[in-house]
Amino acid sequence: MLKALLVVAAVAASVAVFLVLTYVRRSFLSRSGSVAMAARLSRHMEGRGWAPGFAVYESGTLRWYRMFSLAFGPRYSLLRHDVQVSERRKPAGPEAQIFPPEVAILRCKSSRGEVELAMTTSAVTGFLSWLEAAPPGAEFYSGRD
Repeated sequence: MLKALLVVAAVAASVAVFLVLTYVRRSFLSRSGSVAMAARLSRHMEGRGWAPGFAVYESGTLRWYRMFSLAFGPRYSLLRHDVQVSERRKPAGPEAQIFPPEVAILRCKSSRGEVELAMTTSAVTGFLSWLEAAPPGAEFYSGRD
C-alpha cells in the first residue's frame, strides 16, 4: 500500500515538474511576445498530424516551438526572405473538428521544405505583414520573380 502511494506521488510530482518547466520555458521564450499557432508535423493521414505551439518573430526569422516540450530550440525556423505562402484555406474534414471556424491554414514553402501553419485570421494578418515588411535599410525581396 505504501509502495503504491509512493508511486502515485512520484508520478504526480513528475507531472507537476513537467508542467512547471513547460510554463517557465514558454515564459522565457516568449518574453518579447508570441503568437499561438499550430503546425502540421505529419501528413500521413488527411487532417491529422497537427501539434499546438507558438511562434516568436525575431527580426527576419519566425521560430515555431511546440507547446508541450522542454526543448529550448525551435521545431521550425522560417526565414522571411525564403518563405512563400502557396495556399490559404479553411480547415476541412477532420481539421474542422479540431480548429475553430476563425482559423486559416497556410501552406508555406521555403528552401527547407514545406510546412502548414494554422492560426487565427488576425494572426494571419500579422504573419503576412511580417512577410511583406523589411527592416529599414534591408534589401527588398518580394519572393516573386
